[in-house]
Amino acid sequence: MKIRALITRPHEKGEQLARQIEAAHGAALCCPFIDISAGLQFDKVTSLLEKLQPHDYIIAISDNAVNYANASLTLENKTWPQQINYIAVGPTTAKCWQENGILHAKIPDTHDSEGVLKLLANVSVANKKIVILRGNGGRETLAEDLIKRTANVTYCEVYQRTVPDYDQDMLINKWQQFAINSVIITSGEILGNLIKTIPYTALPWILNLHFIVPSPRIAALAHALGIAHVTIASGASNNSLFNAVKQLDMQIGIS
Repeated sequence: MKIRALITRPHEKGEQLARQIEAAHGAALCCPFIDISAGLQFDKVTSLLEKLQPHDYIIAISDNAVNYANASLTLENKTWPQQINYIAVGPTTAKCWQENGILHAKIPDTHDSEGVLKLLANVSVANKKIVILRGNGGRETLAEDLIKRTANVTYCEVYQRTVPDYDQDMLINKWQQFAINSVIITSGEILGNLIKTIPYTALPWILNLHFIVPSPRIAALAHALGIAHVTIASGASNNSLFNAVKQLDMQIGIS
């Protein structure tokens, strides 16, 4: 494998992906551009979910949302409510729910806000309570659309994302010594953090690398920043990203 990848996703998943790449005789360097920790509403999960009625909705934006919400419930000796409609933005998120007893979470065809809205397009959400489990900040598209349809939407920011503090010059020296030829990005926020962190003088070099991203939306952001070489994975799971790595490796091998 000719891939020498920079993995920018949070540490635990990044290390797992690195092991997959290395097992296929590639090389990978982990450098997270987001840190994950408990959010400001971590202790509000139980009170919010107890207000839900049968056939209301819980939407989890990520597996981190499920894991931190589940940890909050466990601390209060509570469990996930029954007779609720569960929506997981992606299969990894649904798997987290399955591991905690929720077996019927629906997964949209595309693993983003637009996919959830398409899933709910022909469903009446008027006056339904909808709790969206997520991290701090993020896109507002999902809530805005559901509120227009007179749903009662509440965010619960159960985890928070922060930007690690790196020495810019040391980063670039390390990456160049490692001879990275590709960068794995799993969100628009991570992409933005990366571009903001690296020194201006290194931008031409970074922008000329091969980028692997999880969706067309993030590919469009990458192109807007001047990144020419973008491979779109089928999602943000490690397996999806690894398959994209293998695809890119074949392209590098041919060129």
